[in-house]
Amino acid sequence: MLVRSVRCDWATTSWSGSTMAAYWRGRWTIPLHSRVCRPHHICRSASQVPSKNHVTAEHSISPNVNNVRANHTRTLVLLRKTISFLPRVSLGVESQGRLNSPAFWCDLLESTNATLSSGPTAASPTACISVCGIGEISGAQELVTAMLDDPFSDPAHSAILRNRWENRPNIIMVEYGLSTMLEHSSEVRKLNSPSAWLLQYPYDIQLFELPTLDSISEANVKATQLLWTSDILVLVCDPLLVPIVTLAARAKRLLNRPNTILVFTSVAPSAHRRSQVSEELSNLGCEPGRILFLDPVQAVRATAGLQTNSDFSLAVERYQNASLSSRVSSLGTAVGELLGGRESTDGSLSSLHTQTALVQIQSALDAGGESLACTAERISQVFTGLAKLRSEVADVRERAEKEVLGGSSDVESVLAQDTKRMKAMLESLSFWNMVWAVDEIEAIVNAPIRLDWCKELEDELILQTGRLSCAQDRLCKSTFDLLSTLVPPSPYSSLHSPLLHNRLQQLASAPSYALTSAMLTLPVRDRRAQLTKYCTSQLHREAQSTVAGAFIGVLGGAGVSWWLAIGSHILSFGPGAEIASAIGVGAIVAVGSLRWAVGKWERAKRKWIQDLERVSDGTKRDLKASLQHTINQNVVIVAETACQRLEKLASKGQEEVEAVEAELHALQIELGSCTISRLRKPLQ
Repeated sequence: MLVRSVRCDWATTSWSGSTMAAYWRGRWTIPLHSRVCRPHHICRSASQVPSKNHVTAEHSISPNVNNVRANHTRTLVLLRKTISFLPRVSLGVESQGRLNSPAFWCDLLESTNATLSSGPTAASPTACISVCGIGEISGAQELVTAMLDDPFSDPAHSAILRNRWENRPNIIMVEYGLSTMLEHSSEVRKLNSPSAWLLQYPYDIQLFELPTLDSISEANVKATQLLWTSDILVLVCDPLLVPIVTLAARAKRLLNRPNTILVFTSVAPSAHRRSQVSEELSNLGCEPGRILFLDPVQAVRATAGLQTNSDFSLAVERYQNASLSSRVSSLGTAVGELLGGRESTDGSLSSLHTQTALVQIQSALDAGGESLACTAERISQVFTGLAKLRSEVADVRERAEKEVLGGSSDVESVLAQDTKRMKAMLESLSFWNMVWAVDEIEAIVNAPIRLDWCKELEDELILQTGRLSCAQDRLCKSTFDLLSTLVPPSPYSSLHSPLLHNRLQQLASAPSYALTSAMLTLPVRDRRAQLTKYCTSQLHREAQSTVAGAFIGVLGGAGVSWWLAIGSHILSFGPGAEIASAIGVGAIVAVGSLRWAVGKWERAKRKWIQDLERVSDGTKRDLKASLQHTINQNVVIVAETACQRLEKLASKGQEEVEAVEAELHALQIELGSCTISRLRKPLQ
């Protein structure tokens, strides 16, 4: 077995100052079998055949091959199901942010699917670790420096390591290399480091340093993908600058993953405070795999002090104390636990990659669930907007009926007053007055009808037409304001309908859409014309026939008197009646005819009044029907059409959301049945 590197754990080993000095001067060689030193990585040669004991041990600690393969297969199946499911999540609604975009998660899962489907390769297995700070002064850079810098390393290596962020690269990838070399590229800057920290695990390590979480934009696709594809994610936060509530709000999804290590850059608090921090995170829905309290700045200063201090014995003592109190070594322990220990095999790494894929699926489904919840909330808000618009429509209907039919000029009271005036006018037109103006009855009666009957009501209706026009404009504006919230790139664009928008514009621009005074006053005018053309004309004919009948009766009575007194004697029909008797009979006939004429005129007037009352009742019905027709076909037609069409679209969208939620629930159940190793040790 070939030894690639040997590293001593100076923080946990008590060596004398002379021993350390001897090592520093290169005067003492540390044997490989020493307890204070351990080889951290063994090179595996293709031609090298492991011993029997080694094979037995490896098989005794390796995971069950059948279980690994079964989980691997189920994960691939679930990956493909999730990839085919995610495009349906958005339901046409534009997702806010890359992490809510189904396209982002589809690309991410397709890349993971391709990696898992490719199977083992000839290259050495590699574990990916990403370090990301939360906040500008999180201590993430100092933490990486403390991990990789060695107190006895080449000063040039230390200088390159500490100045690696000078030119503000996008991402830094650190890999093991015998010589320190910083390579530049357009997106990822590569740093080769001979640090023994990279060799203490059974796999090759790729350590990615990412920009701060707040500065990772949607355009930085590589950094965003690394946050979700890394086998281990280390989030670094200064609790004094970023409260736990703010931390949970910024990185809730990342903190709810079993392969996330949350590092607080502060002195380790008491056990009570540690449990309190864990409880606060749990209450906020964050359950990272590990929670550590480290002081990387103290570790970096200790390393620098050991390299520069002339008093070597004192520097070693200070370095040991600072290294122990900084607890930076606990991060390496936590990483080792997540990677599965030094005896892990390639199957263990495959299991780790499978677990990482399951975590990605869980994150994608969580994002899909949030997107669905957001879509459902948006549809609910559309329903709320429709309810508000319908409330405005109902309010317009109620106020219009109350103001038009029962406002300051109540229709019933106005009609009752006008009927009373018409009765008084007709009562003043007695029989004897009518006789002298029998040919002018129609004009006499029609004059007050045209000038007075429902004139006040007509003026009020014209005023109410103006008010309805204002209500129409207000409803039309509210409708188009609601539609404007659905126009792309609005988050409600899935409910946008150009056909509906065009239809409403056609309705609003139609000539029949504008309100005119005739729409409400037309029933009054029609009923007035009915009175003048039919009722009054009938009264006029009745007056003429009455006068004619009266004159015929009077003349008939005179004729009877003449016949009885003179006519029969002249024509030798008899001796004739007495003059007094003849005159009496003639007078009776004349008076009877006059009495008949007066009664007929009174009956004609009563019939005209009855017709007036029927016309008044009809006017009320016509006004109500005309008002309803005007409201339905003019005032609220735009709002009602928009509400009906949008309600259908929103209901359809709601049904689609419910169907997708059911499919999401089925995928989550299937995900829960998969084996995910969630070895949680919240506090270290």
